[in-house]
Amino acid sequence: MSPLPDWVARHKAKGVAIEERNGRYYASRIHSVWDPKKNRSQKVTDEYLGVVTPEGIVPPKHKRPRSVGAVLDAGNMVYLERFASTLVKPLREFWPESWQSILAAGVLKLAYLDPLKRLQFRHETSYAGKLWPDAHLSKNSLTALLERLGKEWGSQRGFFELVSKAESNMAIDLTQVFSDSENISWLEKGYNAKESPHEQLQLLLLWGVDGHLPGFLKLLPGTASSAQNLVLAIQESRLKHVIVMGDKAFFSTDNVEKLEGYETHYALPLQRDLDFLQHPAASRYTRHFIYRKSVQWWREYKWGERRVVHYLDKQIAAEEEAAFLRRVAEGKATMADFKAHRNRFGTLAILTDTGLSPQELYELYKQRREIEQAFDTLKNTLEGDKTWMQDRVSFQGYLFILFIALHLYSQAIEHLRSKGLLEKYSVHDVLIALSKVCVVDLDGKEALAEVTKSTRRVIKELEVPITEGLGS
Repeated sequence: MSPLPDWVARHKAKGVAIEERNGRYYASRIHSVWDPKKNRSQKVTDEYLGVVTPEGIVPPKHKRPRSVGAVLDAGNMVYLERFASTLVKPLREFWPESWQSILAAGVLKLAYLDPLKRLQFRHETSYAGKLWPDAHLSKNSLTALLERLGKEWGSQRGFFELVSKAESNMAIDLTQVFSDSENISWLEKGYNAKESPHEQLQLLLLWGVDGHLPGFLKLLPGTASSAQNLVLAIQESRLKHVIVMGDKAFFSTDNVEKLEGYETHYALPLQRDLDFLQHPAASRYTRHFIYRKSVQWWREYKWGERRVVHYLDKQIAAEEEAAFLRRVAEGKATMADFKAHRNRFGTLAILTDTGLSPQELYELYKQRREIEQAFDTLKNTLEGDKTWMQDRVSFQGYLFILFIALHLYSQAIEHLRSKGLLEKYSVHDVLIALSKVCVVDLDGKEALAEVTKSTRRVIKELEVPITEGLGS
């Protein structure tokens, strides 16, 4: 018998036998027992220890400790991927090399509401890394991506045209004010509707009224006329049947005249203290409709040749009346003030040149509020991201990532609405619950971790196969 190599011999010890077969060495644990029939000791194998290698004894698979790799958030990524799939084709058409980076950034921005600097970490610790493995989200990669997206405005506009399929659109002026953003060079000095100076920029969002999806998003100069900028951007978007729906600060006679001069339709909510508004007693509101279980009373009249639709929500009016009377009791207002304001409580006036019915007009207004709230949620991290946006070009690229996130959010909202779940869950309630569906890397294979009862209930209500295919 040939002597054992040194790296094998060092494992030979009392109770350990080494056997060579076909050039490989195998170790076993043994002991000796007396065999009275043979009148000698006989070796008995207790267990097979494994293959002897220069690095040591490698135990058989079933005895090796399981190699546990990363635990990845998976359920939230799987849920958003079903909506993200609708954007793959148009993104690949305009950005064939970087579409995964764009899509993954939008998904992760929505799922975690993190600043850009944490997106690479989220990509590595979630199932996004498996869904979009070619996404590059390091600081340098994202910096270059935002700059490239901002410069390629023609590609963005082409993308918007592809994804916007709505028959009519609502234009929303989303003006933002940054008073302490010293590092953002693209802000401009301007004035708001009350002539107060501040640094500002404007964002224009066009929203599909029929499909309930965003169709166009652009950064506008911060100091020029709002109405004129809106009209020019609407024309640039090439989207059809657009109605401008501003906020209450947007209205001015000059803005209305500019919109009419460009033959652009509008529906503008008005501040309650405008002189031309009529505020009669509640009994003068004689017609009504039901909106989400709430009764909306309304009346209609003219301001010159223009149409005003005035709404009254008696439940809100009662709440505002109680709040005002508490101020009177605290000495912060007088009964004369109360009498002067009481007919305004719970009211909303909209100036419009459209032929929409009062109910359609009100629903358009409520939809604008929902959109604004959704966009505000995504913009909560904008202050933390300001160092990434030192110029307008990078900021326009950043807005495109927010547009992707908003598109996914809007699809998720419509899914929850279709399942009757909107009153029970917000989109982020669902995403937080689904983030608890995790996959674990065990010995190089994907395994589904245990799913809690509460999360299983959410999945059942969503009627989406979140766990199917995970861990297979």
